[in-house]
Amino acid sequence: MKTQPNSQLTLRLMRSDHPAQALRTNTAVLREIESRTGIKLELEPIPLSSYSDKKRSLMQTNHMPDIMLINPTELSEYVRTGLFLPVSDYLEQMPHFRKIVAENPQIQRLYVDGKLYGFPVTAQHFIQGGRAPMIRTDILRKHNLDIPRTFEELYIVLKKLKEAYPDSAPWTARGIGSFFGAVAFGLGSGFGMYYDPDIGGGSYVYGTNKPEFKQVLAYMNRLYSEGLLDPDFDVNTQQIWSDKLSSGQSFFYYDNNTFALNFNEKLKRIDPGYRLELIPYFSNSQGTARGFLYPQGWLTDIYVISSKVKDPDRVVKLFDWLYSPEGAEVSNFGKRGETYEIVNGEPRIVDSLVRKYKDSADPVRMTLSEIGAGLLAISPHVDDRPSGQISNPDLFRWSEQLKNDPGAYVTPSLAPGFTKEERERLTQIGSKIAPLEQDVLKFIIGAKPLSEYEDFAAQLTRSGVPEMENIYNESLARAERRTIDGGSGR
Repeated sequence: MKTQPNSQLTLRLMRSDHPAQALRTNTAVLREIESRTGIKLELEPIPLSSYSDKKRSLMQTNHMPDIMLINPTELSEYVRTGLFLPVSDYLEQMPHFRKIVAENPQIQRLYVDGKLYGFPVTAQHFIQGGRAPMIRTDILRKHNLDIPRTFEELYIVLKKLKEAYPDSAPWTARGIGSFFGAVAFGLGSGFGMYYDPDIGGGSYVYGTNKPEFKQVLAYMNRLYSEGLLDPDFDVNTQQIWSDKLSSGQSFFYYDNNTFALNFNEKLKRIDPGYRLELIPYFSNSQGTARGFLYPQGWLTDIYVISSKVKDPDRVVKLFDWLYSPEGAEVSNFGKRGETYEIVNGEPRIVDSLVRKYKDSADPVRMTLSEIGAGLLAISPHVDDRPSGQISNPDLFRWSEQLKNDPGAYVTPSLAPGFTKEERERLTQIGSKIAPLEQDVLKFIIGAKPLSEYEDFAAQLTRSGVPEMENIYNESLARAERRTIDGGSGR
């Protein structure tokens, strides 16, 4: 993308400010984008905790900024208001983005009424991660315990660790949403609406009212009632969760495996032998191992452009450039000679920056925060090479281990696109289901006896679960037809 003399364009870009990586407004990435394109991005960070309310307020009052990061649900909800620029109308001007769309068939699910209204966040040089079991292998060795291979063996190991450390919370979590869906899937069921590759050749299923889900609740209730599951698992903040794992108060989690890199660094300062390690996905009572891997890319993050934006041709060309090799290098590495250099043909963060943050709590995200780079900044085409350069070699080893785990599944990151009528019906059904779903936590902590599960499941069914499953799967069939056709859905 070439800069035109005296043609600077200023655009307001609003997105969430993630607590793991502070979003700075004057970075090498932003300065280099302006230098190369003549476009100044005025970044408006909004705290993650209030971002959802903020963007909805702006969309409801028709005051959205030039560029804003939203999710597919919000896209479906507001797309017919005319707020968003239909970027698919400009595809002929975007050769780099057209290539991205061809390489990521799931993007077809974002089309609404035959048009695409945003730029999804995609990935390159992807380091595989997942919601996976991570356990203190040093503690297992100390007590002559084998690595658990099944969920039942996990229960036995956690029970023995609780006996050895009565004041501990062997399994901890950062909220029910951070792990429960993955655990339910592993146990042979699912939590809420999810995609199950083992049912009907791959289909959407609402797991919470199925007979298999009762076994999930029974398993988690047993752990909770015996003190093996952190009693605060549903209210722990990320920081409290982190403190428990990095201080030795807890020994196991089932969540994003990459966080263990930082926990291990803290643990080793206490005792060089401390070790949180990735282990294979557990087999369930049917003898099947199932686990979620993260999809290659974050298509659930979408940059939408205001339909009122000045010079839309230039704005879409900016995004096309950001998906290009040159633009992606800038948005993930910053300015050559300042924040990165080329070594053996590959971009690498300069040593001075790596050294600056090597002893911090999160070296990768602290470094990327200063540069203004990567997923939690403004890159729509995320490059994992900076993370690989700065992180412990365990990151690559775990990536390969996850890719080769026979129980690992990469499930769709996007729900299929819905028509206006389908979205309205799903909203109606969801309003009936949501209050009932609160009982899931009650079953786990014992506030509601499992003897009442069948009545609970029947209520969910009567509230419209079968219709909701039909809507999802009919929409999935449409998306698959668009992908086969290779078109935009027109």
